[in-house]
Amino acid sequence: MTDRSEPAATKQLRREIASTLRLDTFDAAAYQDRPYLRAAPEAGFDVAELARAHDVSKKSIYRAIDRHNLRPEQPPRNGTARWLWNVPLDAVLVDD
Repeated sequence: MTDRSEPAATKQLRREIASTLRLDTFDAAAYQDRPYLRAAPEAGFDVAELARAHDVSKKSIYRAIDRHNLRPEQPPRNGTARWLWNVPLDAVLVDD
């Protein structure tokens, strides 16, 4: 059984990316363009979101980033560092 909310969620993500980056339209091939690959992560979109929006694998996004000699933000592979990477920011206690 397919999840009918997935296409709607993807469309919403595409609208959000286009709006945030002030694009006239969402271009499915934009993930291959250097300016887009620099702007999208700076605007807060991660590789997984870009892959979902562009209907490609995360590996495709990483390859495009590598092709343009950009440094992707990559999570640690395992252990406590990975756990901390995945913790929502509002869950982290901060002493003022």
